[in-house]
Amino acid sequence: MLSAGLTAFLTGITEPLEFSFLFVAPVLYGIHVLLAGTSFLVMHLLGVKIGMTFSGGFIDYILYGLLNWDRSHALLVIPVGIVYAIVYYFLFDFAIRKFKLKTPGREDEETEIRNSSVAKLPFDVLDAMGGKENIKHLDACITRLRVEVVDKSKVDVAGIKALGASGVLEVGNNMQAIFGPKSDQIKHDMAKIMSGEITKPSETTVTEEMSDEPVHVEALGTTDIYAPGVGQIIPLSEVPDQVFAGKMMGDGVGFIPEKGEIVAPFDGTVKTIFPTKHAIGLESESGVEVLIHIGIDTVKLNGEGFESLINVDEKVTQGQPLMKVNLAYLKAHAPSIVYTNDYYKS
Repeated sequence: MLSAGLTAFLTGITEPLEFSFLFVAPVLYGIHVLLAGTSFLVMHLLGVKIGMTFSGGFIDYILYGLLNWDRSHALLVIPVGIVYAIVYYFLFDFAIRKFKLKTPGREDEETEIRNSSVAKLPFDVLDAMGGKENIKHLDACITRLRVEVVDKSKVDVAGIKALGASGVLEVGNNMQAIFGPKSDQIKHDMAKIMSGEITKPSETTVTEEMSDEPVHVEALGTTDIYAPGVGQIIPLSEVPDQVFAGKMMGDGVGFIPEKGEIVAPFDGTVKTIFPTKHAIGLESESGVEVLIHIGIDTVKLNGEGFESLINVDEKVTQGQPLMKVNLAYLKAHAPSIVYTNDYYKS
């Protein structure tokens, strides 16, 4: 949140902050819209005239406001801004407490992660989604399970998180559970469960034994990670997707390519190629794992615009071409290229 706040302050790009409460607390966004609108009206009535190059952040305030303060009346922004900050704080605080809004940090206490075997996990997720009758549409990509439900009130969000989801997004009746690379397998298993191809495994009793023996965890080595092509690297918080911007898939960066060729960022092995070719999982020689996710919602393109140049389990070297991408086609459908590290849970 600190990086998102600094980005909003310096550049005026407020989407990372707004996305943190837009879907979980739309009441706050409504208050934000009203206050933002009246702030422009107040500035106009006070005769404040400050231009902007992009989104009206602190940089624009200095260049087009303070440097021309005698004509722009930019100093009036400071007292008005302080008043609005106080109004924002108390209105948001009142709304959050009054309506018990689940803003970041105020989610229900998560229960301890349940012991759910790989075979049992899809059944547990299906139950947490409200059961077979509550599923209207089922889909997935390499980062998240996408489920359209009939009745959102039947969905156990805390239960889904307890099953291992790093986050759950709610957009209307559409639920997005962030299970990472295993999301697609969960989707396939859930579909087979719903069609009757898979039956629920029998319950087994597990006895836990405590041990005083020390556990030795092997430390991973370090890996130099290079850009996956020619282009511009941007902070992950600026990527127009809440899952990546919120680092639910791990830390990383955004990448804006200039050429339609994605290359290996280090020497290593290809671990995963998603069927629609929009995502590649790599593991370095020292064990560092990186996910290169090409575009936002590009799973819907069904492989159009992508040409894979490698295979799973193939050894690659830094700079080796991995994927050819039709940028002209993708620019009309995908905002950015993203790659994150540590996408496997250790």
